[in-house]
Amino acid sequence: MSGNSQPFGLFERMLAGRYLRAKRQHGGVALISVISVVAITLAVFALIVTMSVMNGFRETLLSRILGVNGHVYVDVRNMPGSEIERLAQLARQSPEVTHVTPIINAQALATSDGLASGVIVRGIPRQELAQLPIVMDSIRPGGGLENFQGVEAPSILVGDRLAAALGVTENMAITLISPQGSATPFGLTPRRKAFLIGGVFSVGMAEFDSALIYMPLEQAQVMFGKGDGADELEIRVRDPDRTVQVMTDLRSRLGPDAFIYDWRAKSQGLSDALVVERNVMRLILMILVAIAALNVITGLIMLVKNKSRDIAILRTIGATRGAIMRVFFMASASLGVLGLSLGLLFGIGFCMNIETIQNTIQALTGFDLFPGTVYSLETLPARVEWGEVALISVFTISVTFISTLLTSWWASRFDPVEALRYE
Repeated sequence: MSGNSQPFGLFERMLAGRYLRAKRQHGGVALISVISVVAITLAVFALIVTMSVMNGFRETLLSRILGVNGHVYVDVRNMPGSEIERLAQLARQSPEVTHVTPIINAQALATSDGLASGVIVRGIPRQELAQLPIVMDSIRPGGGLENFQGVEAPSILVGDRLAAALGVTENMAITLISPQGSATPFGLTPRRKAFLIGGVFSVGMAEFDSALIYMPLEQAQVMFGKGDGADELEIRVRDPDRTVQVMTDLRSRLGPDAFIYDWRAKSQGLSDALVVERNVMRLILMILVAIAALNVITGLIMLVKNKSRDIAILRTIGATRGAIMRVFFMASASLGVLGLSLGLLFGIGFCMNIETIQNTIQALTGFDLFPGTVYSLETLPARVEWGEVALISVFTISVTFISTLLTSWWASRFDPVEALRYE
């Protein structure tokens, strides 16, 4: 029996469990307990799913952006080819740099059989394009880099959404019109040239698939009047999150006049918006979890009111205030633990199977839940960060325990004489 009288011993646990299994006349308490568990479960489920989807969306979006674009850039416009190559050699000496390549980014108009679309033409050497797995692995069968070089009869790569918009496919031709005109006796006239489509790629991001064209660097120099120059040196580094240190090293190597910027500067608005949205959503949903956890107080107050006679009897036979407090604490805290456990189970399970669930709902309803033209990605991503799950668990348990402790303390202050006066 000595073990039974210990704090959180068998007797206290048994009594707490008995109070949770309310009798019929206390059905209101049981109903509120069920509602509390369901509310906490749904709140934790919503928080985990929302944060996992936002984490997955951010990671997938940035991985696509950094898979197509570089990590650090050096502006080399209006520089001769020899100076560009000198800067590229200096940049390659940085220990964090893995690839350096000159590129041309230019706007053009693509036309085919009366259809037209504005495009971004990216001139890049063949050997560098071959080292972009996000592009090369997504080229449809029948396409490749066989003729992706030179200026005589080069082929180009186009995004699948752009190809669909123009009604073209592999081994068909499209005409590109450059706004940079060439001088003629009649004034400046736009440059235009027909190109054979050597391949169609799909990186899974609408922004690139609907507007991007890869062209051999030599042809882009001719098409856009760059001579032997380029627009940027595109630099890839080992860790895209450490571009600040890399840029500092590159400035010391390339000189103070070099204009160097990273992928964050190019996508500053998007990156900042994702961070702000993530933090605000976490705060809002944590408030929702706190509100759901506070429902436990309502059930505990009703339980204490219904059990005031029991509290008085327990006090008169020797139960301490601490024992009463622990009994009601365990009875209510277990509801929070149960709700948290169910919320984690359903939330993590949902995130692990989110693509299957999305496809099933779309097949049943015929409604596209995640249109790529709106969200830039083709599928709804989700990434469970276990640190985030731990934070959610600690927050939910803390709110539940603190609110339960306060009410349990109030229950332990019951005067047994007052409680039994009208019995």
